[in-house]
Amino acid sequence: MIDRILQQKVKQHIENNKILVLLGPKSVGKNQLVRLCIADQSTILQLDGNSKVVKKSLENPTESTLKAIFGTHKYIVIDDAQYLLHLQTIIEEVLFQDYPINLILNCSFEPILDDVLREVLQMQGLELRLYPLLFQELAQIQGIVEFDKNITQRLIYGNYPQVIEDPANASHFLIQLLEEAIFTNLSPNERINKSDKLLKMLQALAFQLGEPISYNDIGFKAGLDNETVERYIELLEKACILIKIPSYYNGHKYELKKTHCVYFVDNGIRNAIIRNFNDFELRNDHDVLWKNWLISERIKWNQSQENTCQYAFWRTHTKQQMDFLEIRGDKVTAYKSIWDKRKKPKFPASFKTAYPDATLFALNRATYWGFLSKK
Repeated sequence: MIDRILQQKVKQHIENNKILVLLGPKSVGKNQLVRLCIADQSTILQLDGNSKVVKKSLENPTESTLKAIFGTHKYIVIDDAQYLLHLQTIIEEVLFQDYPINLILNCSFEPILDDVLREVLQMQGLELRLYPLLFQELAQIQGIVEFDKNITQRLIYGNYPQVIEDPANASHFLIQLLEEAIFTNLSPNERINKSDKLLKMLQALAFQLGEPISYNDIGFKAGLDNETVERYIELLEKACILIKIPSYYNGHKYELKKTHCVYFVDNGIRNAIIRNFNDFELRNDHDVLWKNWLISERIKWNQSQENTCQYAFWRTHTKQQMDFLEIRGDKVTAYKSIWDKRKKPKFPASFKTAYPDATLFALNRATYWGFLSKK
């Protein structure tokens, strides 16, 4: 298994806390990482939260029931814990009662918890996110020169561990993962039933990466109403499939407001949705792939480093655009991306006039490393 930046942090949390919620897409290695952090494997009780037997046994999670299930094990690891109907009660029991255990909850969808408990977990750092392999993790084992030589493979196939380990079967894995991750129950109360229309919606989003989206337009293409499109996007955000970024608006002339653009957490999933794994030289979406990879990698890196900031894009009705804004307090850093390092992106004069104090950066093949590693 490739070393993960989060490993030491996960290990410390398991050793020092009674609860750890590990969120992340399916097949990113959450269970493998947890097991690497526990020296004595015999002390682990592994449960499948999507198993009918496990669900039944935890329908009434009283103190006596939990003690009977946990037995003498020190570490209780529940995979797909988001499927447990009474997960909130289980967490509260472990947190506030005298259980000599460490409970690790692996979730591929944000668990249904009330706002107070969720805030407690987040404030105490008991919720971590594990994504497909980060640029920094891959560059560490391959070296930046070798990584850069093969970067087009990442733009096409993404960064899932199995894609890196078995590149010959990458497209098959990604298509299968798409079925498992999206066209399924997401939680006890959330299921997307219209799978054919969902696929059309995702295809429409895949072809509009980085562009302001209209729920009405997407709905028309997919045969869905506006509210359903908005709900599906929200669910896929919670499933760590999509990233939604709002527009940046401060009342300046022609600025777009109350709109969003959407990116995919992993390029491979995006290309699986449109069934396009063609060689990079044969594609006409170089800049789109580049932009999705850069922005998703930057957001994942910030989360791994616990960097607190807000994200946005900037666009006017005259189609002037800055691709990505990172906002920390009153400091705005704005980026515009382009794949071809021989070309220089043009920064809109209207943006520079409206935000003279913003720092501007061009992102191309020669500058991306600093962007993705910046703390």
